[in-house]
Amino acid sequence: MAEDLGERTEQATPKRLQDAREEGNVARSNDLSSALMLGASAVALWFGFGPMLNRLGIAMERVLAEPGLRNVSPGTWQDGVEAVGLAAVFALAPIAIAIWLSGVAANLVQVGWLVTPKALAPKASKLNPIEGAKRIFGSRALVKAALDSLKVLLVVVVVAWSVHGMHDRVMLLPLMHLPAAMLAVGELMVELALRVAAVLLLLGVIDFAWQKHKHSKDMMMSRQQVKDEFKQSEGDPEVKRRRLQFARQIAQQRIASAVPKADVIVTNPTHLSVAIQWDEKTMRAPVVVAMGADHLALRIRQIAMQHGIPILERKPLARALYKQVDVGQEIPVETYEAVSEVLTYVYKLNGKIAV
Repeated sequence: MAEDLGERTEQATPKRLQDAREEGNVARSNDLSSALMLGASAVALWFGFGPMLNRLGIAMERVLAEPGLRNVSPGTWQDGVEAVGLAAVFALAPIAIAIWLSGVAANLVQVGWLVTPKALAPKASKLNPIEGAKRIFGSRALVKAALDSLKVLLVVVVVAWSVHGMHDRVMLLPLMHLPAAMLAVGELMVELALRVAAVLLLLGVIDFAWQKHKHSKDMMMSRQQVKDEFKQSEGDPEVKRRRLQFARQIAQQRIASAVPKADVIVTNPTHLSVAIQWDEKTMRAPVVVAMGADHLALRIRQIAMQHGIPILERKPLARALYKQVDVGQEIPVETYEAVSEVLTYVYKLNGKIAV
């Protein structure tokens, strides 16, 4: 009944998952990526805030200590700004690198290495205002908005609780010297960022598990879709049957024209038949002109009997030739002696001179 209704009851096939991946349709949580990036930036600030502040302070001291500042010349201000800017770049570079690496790691953990040009290709459906309205005001969009609101509320609660716990340290800031106060403020901000990142990380892991489940449900297929995909990948069974029948007809035609030219047929005795031809004037070695198994082997023997070609049972030789030689090829060197004995026997039967 489910098959008749087209209900998706089957797990997605590897091909469907691969096609979806190539289009960028994978399970991925933006919350988890944001949490990892925030956590990485907070950790980088935790270890680098002191050196960063020290580097900026040294730059500022050098600028303010320049005698040229009393004359306020444009060149002096330009040099000072360049010095402070360069110090800021070197101070912030480790933090920027940490954020970038965490973003790359977050995507690798979730979806692995994935480059999807198809996802960047323009689609008419994305420009359809009706479809856009459905995405904005649809049930999924409303559920997502509600969940995002709950996440924001949770983060606000964590921030408020953290700030309340930092009250005593905040009240001591006016009593500190400026460098110590700035360092204390940085530590408080990093601590707050780490707490928020921990909450977001927990939410991100939950969201990623949900996205995996949702993606698996969305990728499910109906039985008819599985059958259609099998036909596309493996070929229509009816077409394959016709191809096989056509190939058999060609093989039988080839056998019908090649077997009458053979000097002898060696068999297995019923499963394999190999037709051998030898002409010392035109050939360097005997050649296999036809061979087959089962029904083709029977057909070779039938044609051979119609044309009076000797049929000899030589199991090891028939097996060796069938495995090692293709039709139209010379026999291998290791079978020379066995084939020579067979041909000698056949020529004696026919009254010919043995080769």
